[in-house]
Amino acid sequence: MKNKILIRVMFLFLAVLLFSTCGKTYIEEAQDAYDASMVIPSVLGIKGTTLALQTFEYDFSPTYHRAGSTWAWSVVGATLQSVSADTRTATVLFNDIGIAMVKVTETTEGGKTSPEDTLEVQVDQFCPLEVSGFVGDWSGTDGMTHAAYVWPSQVVISDATETTVKITGLNFGWMENSWGETITSGGTITMTIANNGTATIADQYCFTTDYDGDLYEYWIEGSATWGNCEASPTLNITYVVYYKSDGYSLPVDWAGAAYPAFYATLTLDGIKGTKAMKAIPPVSENDFPPKRK
Repeated sequence: MKNKILIRVMFLFLAVLLFSTCGKTYIEEAQDAYDASMVIPSVLGIKGTTLALQTFEYDFSPTYHRAGSTWAWSVVGATLQSVSADTRTATVLFNDIGIAMVKVTETTEGGKTSPEDTLEVQVDQFCPLEVSGFVGDWSGTDGMTHAAYVWPSQVVISDATETTVKITGLNFGWMENSWGETITSGGTITMTIANNGTATIADQYCFTTDYDGDLYEYWIEGSATWGNCEASPTLNITYVVYYKSDGYSLPVDWAGAAYPAFYATLTLDGIKGTKAMKAIPPVSENDFPPKRK
């Protein structure tokens, strides 16, 4: 008797299973019920810079995709240079300093148009500088953000090409005075200059040091911004140096997450330079972080 009941239950289960597989899934039913004309669109966001430089073009696009939609772009305080064939990307030229606005609406496949969304862009003045104009002595400060580990610094920039320069002296003060290692060789790196106020220091050898008779090889990587609208050109470099042997990175692996990089803030002296100066120690403060590991 029990076997007969079990067989009947199994037949009933198979019948339900066959019936359910013959019908449509929830996803299929939802797709059938979808009506593009009923979608009320809302622009979910605009992807693009909020800080631009005068005389440069930048691209903007929606932060999302919606099949069948088109987008209509407009600008205030700027020039709409072009819109891509699919209307997703707008190229905008900024000529005026101050606040500009990039605006967009979305029209769905069903013909519904969204309210306008606006992205504000701060446009800063830009004054071009030929790569050859970087050559000379630059002075300022270099080190961590903690005052006890910021050093007066002077670097020399030389050997300009169409896109690159050589920098000698970066991190010299911190390495010799804060870290206590003597630089024995190297010290000159290559920086690539872009025409939009930025620069990059690709991953490369920096210098070799001596600490208690042991030699340490350091590499460097970083980025920079530059300006030429003041009385003298300015250069702000953000970078890290690290042991090539094990990747131990300074300053973060020594000082902690609050100190992710070194920062050099420099101004061109206007004097053609041939020698990088060693830094002068600042007024001493309480030691932080602890001494070299």
